[in-house]
Amino acid sequence: MAKDVPCREDSVVRFPGGSFLKSCVLSEDCSIQEIAFREGSVVGFDESGRLWRCNISGDTAVGGLICRAGSEMEFFPDGLLQSCMLSVGATIDGVPAAAGSLVMFHENGRLFLCDLMREMTIQGWPIKGGTDVCFFDDGRLSAFWLSADHEVDGILLSAGTRVWIGRNGRLIAGTLKKGLEAGGSTCMTGSFAVFSESGSLMHCG
Repeated sequence: MAKDVPCREDSVVRFPGGSFLKSCVLSEDCSIQEIAFREGSVVGFDESGRLWRCNISGDTAVGGLICRAGSEMEFFPDGLLQSCMLSVGATIDGVPAAAGSLVMFHENGRLFLCDLMREMTIQGWPIKGGTDVCFFDDGRLSAFWLSADHEVDGILLSAGTRVWIGRNGRLIAGTLKKGLEAGGSTCMTGSFAVFSESGSLMHCG
């Protein structure tokens, strides 16, 4: 809670009514919600007094991650980390996230977004290193960049394409390495194809 926070007097912003601290610049190093913040960090709170959005002046450890100095950290109302930029690479839910990567989480604490530290195969998909990869809140892939040509459900996709996957694991969109015919429509090689969650072709262009 936003109590006994050492603030620079000229930096204090309060919610309407003047009772509750909204944000301030820390006048000294301190611990808030078991997170050690450095002097000069801008700490922001929601109306219940929980950490919300902070701009950190020094590398800051939270939940086993090291967030980069000069970047923002955001928190969910229950105090779990919502996002930050990594100062040091880290493995999150088995995924190697690169230093400098923006990492984002779902409300249940599962990884939502990061940049991959290296090329690797995840859930059977070859994914390009140094690119962003997204997951649903159950850990299933939702979007990524292919590192190699890849075939799924008889559809051959091109290396380098952005791929979207539905919650049911079916292909939603990607660039075709090889043309296909579906539902009376022809989709040419190199086309960007969009499918419904049931697998029917919806768009080709």
